[in-house]
Amino acid sequence: METNNLIVVIVIALMLLNLAIGVPLFIVLALGSLGLILLCDVYSLSVFGEVPFSSIDSWALLAMPLFILAGEIISRGRTAKDIVRLSEAIVGWTSGGLGTATIFGCFFFAGTSGSSSADTITIGRIMIPAMRTRGYNASYAASLAASGGILGVIIPPSLIFIIYGISTSTSIGELFIAGIIPGLLIALTLSISNSLVCRYSTWALVDKKLFSFRKLLSALWHAKWGLGAPLIILGGIYGGIFTPTEAAAVAVFYVFLVETVINKELGIRDIISSLTRAAIVTGILGPIIAFSILFGETLAILRVPGNVVNFFVSMSVGHTESVFMIIFVLLIMGCILEPIAAILVIMPILLPIGMELGFDPVHFGVFVVSTLSVGFITPPVGINLFAASAVSGQPFLDIASKALPAFVALIVTVSAIAFLPDLILWFR
Repeated sequence: METNNLIVVIVIALMLLNLAIGVPLFIVLALGSLGLILLCDVYSLSVFGEVPFSSIDSWALLAMPLFILAGEIISRGRTAKDIVRLSEAIVGWTSGGLGTATIFGCFFFAGTSGSSSADTITIGRIMIPAMRTRGYNASYAASLAASGGILGVIIPPSLIFIIYGISTSTSIGELFIAGIIPGLLIALTLSISNSLVCRYSTWALVDKKLFSFRKLLSALWHAKWGLGAPLIILGGIYGGIFTPTEAAAVAVFYVFLVETVINKELGIRDIISSLTRAAIVTGILGPIIAFSILFGETLAILRVPGNVVNFFVSMSVGHTESVFMIIFVLLIMGCILEPIAAILVIMPILLPIGMELGFDPVHFGVFVVSTLSVGFITPPVGINLFAASAVSGQPFLDIASKALPAFVALIVTVSAIAFLPDLILWFR
């Protein structure tokens, strides 16, 4: 047993090293699983093909490419502009109104995209130039789009919630519902952070627009089709009308209809581009999910999660200290791994610890995803920082430094999410 534990430590260390030097994640997971199977003699070699295949032969997993396709279609249409207009009508009267409108634009657009980078790029293209014209520092404007884009993986339909649900056998529908309040809380704390920056720094001005109820109603009317997608998805799932996978198919049909027939913004080239991009992203994620499940099962056979839980429980720290230790670990993982990769690599070990600490699986999932999502705006990975840099033309590190207030706001928020389960599980 001690020999196997040593082998596990060495294999995981080599996996992290390979990730650090840029080896594709699915290859790292495949080689790690193969190494454990051969060196620890826990499986016959045939499972190396059988488990990955059976793991992606899943009805629930079909929701992933469909939601990706829906997000690709909606990002190429007029809906994003209507959502931005609505956001400014709602919060444009606050201190730093245009920056706050950027955050809430990401909040509303997240209901159709399911992706943080799509949120950042789509809303950033519209709002970063507008904020620069209004007097915002260019890098700070880009950081607002990057931090607001985090909402793309918290507000349903979140791709990361789908992957977490499949990898941990947790209800995807409940994860979707549970993400609403935390998403709103993140949007509010980011908005407060932006307001303080506008008041007390030289990065932005205290820009305001007079509130107009008439303009709000007009913006709400124009944004009605964009707001309809998340309502249909969540209403259908929670109302028992369709499963998350069926909801994804409905979402694709709905956004396609809106952008081609109603908005008339989508041409044949846009459709082909959306299908191509969705296929590429799905092709990247499929092997990662397949081999991550094999890796998790191999660790379970070796009793690694149980041993880690026993070690964790044996430490003389209280519940609060344990939760903050998890937050620290997740923040470090989020800095060096993309959140989907982090979930697939560490959840076989981390989930049993969460259960031992009394977390509900749905609450723990929202907490983990929210904490890992901070990594979207932290170097060296910082996917949203790269996306915002590409859109704005500003240096990566300049945007990262301007995202520090958002980072602090997010740490406060994920701490609240960890210790307030009723905030997450309100629907039960």
